[in-house]
Amino acid sequence: MRSFLFIILLSIACSCSQKNNDDIVVDFKVENMTYSKVAIVVSPEMIKEMELDKHGKATCTLQGDVIYARLFYGEEAKNVFFRKGDRVTISFDANNFKDGMKFEGKNAPVIEYLNSITYAPINPPDYERSLDGIINLANEKIDEATALLKARKLETTNPEFVKLEEGRIKYSYLVSLVMYPMGHIMFDTTYRPNEEYYSTLEQYVQEDESLIDLDIYREFIIESALILGSKDKEISGIYNKNVARMKYIAQHFKNDKLKQSLLNEIAVRQIKKNGINNITELENIYNTYVTEPTLRAAYKIEYDKWNIAVAGKLSPDFEAKDINGRTYSLKDFKGKYLYIDMWATWCGPCKREIPYLKELEKKMEGKNITFLGLSTDEDKAAWEKMVKSGTLSGVQLLLGRGSQFQRDYNINGIPHFILIDPDGKIINPKAVRPSSPDAEKILNALPNI
Repeated sequence: MRSFLFIILLSIACSCSQKNNDDIVVDFKVENMTYSKVAIVVSPEMIKEMELDKHGKATCTLQGDVIYARLFYGEEAKNVFFRKGDRVTISFDANNFKDGMKFEGKNAPVIEYLNSITYAPINPPDYERSLDGIINLANEKIDEATALLKARKLETTNPEFVKLEEGRIKYSYLVSLVMYPMGHIMFDTTYRPNEEYYSTLEQYVQEDESLIDLDIYREFIIESALILGSKDKEISGIYNKNVARMKYIAQHFKNDKLKQSLLNEIAVRQIKKNGINNITELENIYNTYVTEPTLRAAYKIEYDKWNIAVAGKLSPDFEAKDINGRTYSLKDFKGKYLYIDMWATWCGPCKREIPYLKELEKKMEGKNITFLGLSTDEDKAAWEKMVKSGTLSGVQLLLGRGSQFQRDYNINGIPHFILIDPDGKIINPKAVRPSSPDAEKILNALPNI
């Protein structure tokens, strides 16, 4: 079991001023400073540093319902816990960070508990046990850890924390059930999960909305969903596994709030790490089941980080060379409309568009527009041969295969046409093909063409 597990809400921010009564306000007082900053680490992606003033003071404001985190000063750290509306003062002498820290606030006993208890983990050798054996061991450790929690009598000061901590203890050990197939096969190479394993795991996948903000509970559910959703199937690839997780949760969970929250987390995780290319199945599931505005807003934030090539935005740039080796970029074409043809010599549909493209260019001759061919060819010689053949028109540049420009526009197939205005802004990232009967009409309707 991890020595400390984080809880992350959908939106946790840190600032230096209180905004409303639900904010978590943390004041720091540091004596004999050896470092000028303190940091609250909620997750690897959520690290908040506060600059201490000359008196060793700083204030941080957090937003969130529940936050388990680590407080760092230099290389030393302490566990901390905050709830919505908390007012906390943390003071310490830099020369005695480990033993001299003081917490003022209603959660002081909770923080003291978190820094004084380390629960015994389930170790790799334990996975040699049978399935019943690992479950019995997990339950024993859950009972032992829960007894230590109860002995602190924190129900009187923070019953909500006790409920969360009981869940944290429970699912920290039940994760061993998710890990069992990988752990046990190290001792029995013939082992494969069977119906007994799947039905046992299914019994522990319980919907508990009160634990919705508990990271380890969500981790257990999401990973169990993959195992149960891919039963008797070989699923490879991060995207396919995330779709399997989402399908299982969408089909089996009844609690709508929990269902939407988990689906949103999986979808956000996918696009944050892997972008938005080829995610149609994921988006279909997401758009069907996730309707809560706050969740959709969080998803959109991550989506828009990748979706940079949309109408109205400045176009992503490129660097491409002409047949003489001169390098061009987007700025070389500013001042005129730009109609880009993404193509390659090996692409049959691309070649079929060439006569239409030449005819369209001829009809637009003398107007404020440039026709640009960006070849995605890997074979430079083949491209040069076709350029020299005279079968092409307009400006012809070799962009090459797998360019950042192509990724920015999420282009998975060619031919692909793009229309950009004289200021370099995107008019249409998926412009009409030259063979379309509307192509000339659309270009002639452009202002000041």
